[in-house]
Amino acid sequence: MIGRREAGEILLKLVEVYTPSGNESRIKETLTEICLKLGFERCYFDEIGNFFAEYGEGEPILLASHIDTVPGELDSSFDGEIIRGRGAVDAKGPLTAFILGASEAMKEISGVKVRVAGLVHEESDGLGAKYLVEKGCKARYVLIGEPTNLGIAIAYRGSVTAEIYAEARGGHSSAPYVGESALDKILNFVGELRSRFNGSSYDEVTSAVTVLNAGDWPSKLPEKARAIVNIRFPKPYSPDSIIEEIEGIAKRSDARIKLIDSTPPVEVGLRSKAVRALMRGCLRNGVKPRLVKKTGTSDMNTLAELTEHIAAFGPGDSKLAHTNAEELSVDDLLKAARIVASALIELSKDAVS
Repeated sequence: MIGRREAGEILLKLVEVYTPSGNESRIKETLTEICLKLGFERCYFDEIGNFFAEYGEGEPILLASHIDTVPGELDSSFDGEIIRGRGAVDAKGPLTAFILGASEAMKEISGVKVRVAGLVHEESDGLGAKYLVEKGCKARYVLIGEPTNLGIAIAYRGSVTAEIYAEARGGHSSAPYVGESALDKILNFVGELRSRFNGSSYDEVTSAVTVLNAGDWPSKLPEKARAIVNIRFPKPYSPDSIIEEIEGIAKRSDARIKLIDSTPPVEVGLRSKAVRALMRGCLRNGVKPRLVKKTGTSDMNTLAELTEHIAAFGPGDSKLAHTNAEELSVDDLLKAARIVASALIELSKDAVS
């Protein structure tokens, strides 16, 4: 395994390139240079901007993380211990661990194709992962690079995101009982939504209002209003059942819905060889294996269509994701890379046995 300084500097190079969703092409040269230097045989980008670094031939093993981040540029730094900057946690840290782990395992792997992928639009519409599924990507085993704090994620909740619109005739704010407010319709919708989906744990359905727009004058009732809502849900709920419920709430509130995105929940068990390989990789590297269920949604939800042998793993505290305090220790980065290398070697042997 490469040294601490070099590993930290590799991640620093990645976080120094600001890549919010839709701007992933900025990092092409940096990723290609890093991976070719580490011994990968092929580096390329597909039609929508997904990055791939590969070596070997045969049964494909996919290690997929993402190269986009949420908006909000941060100062980047590495002090020899901690790497700071946008994406250090979510998910350029996990992507770097995959790159380093795959490179470390290279000499001990034969008979399989190892493919590290940096996917696009994970933080928006999941286009990168969806494109792989639509194009018939093949992979016997899939590891997903996400900040799990070295835990092994076996489940992610599903997600439905919708835009809610309402229109009204308006009126003067001095006599709201005479006029009609589009904002009131939206607030009625939100109130019933939050009452219906008011969970506070992984096993419950939760709802959040992320955007709310209405009004253009202090004494005028809004004639138009708009909100964006996000609902998260575990199995056995399905996107269709959630959509049906929010459509009913919208109808009762005299509002309309435009669906932005829907993603089903995913959950795997110990039958997944990816889970078992990561568990043994943890044990070999002095880390107690932990199985975790994530309240969010990731590319694992989509790429689970490729294989049941899938799990998510990576360094980084997910509580720091999407915040201005993203930071990752180089020790955790290298520990994750060693675990990935161990799991990858095991999966490659299983693939050719």
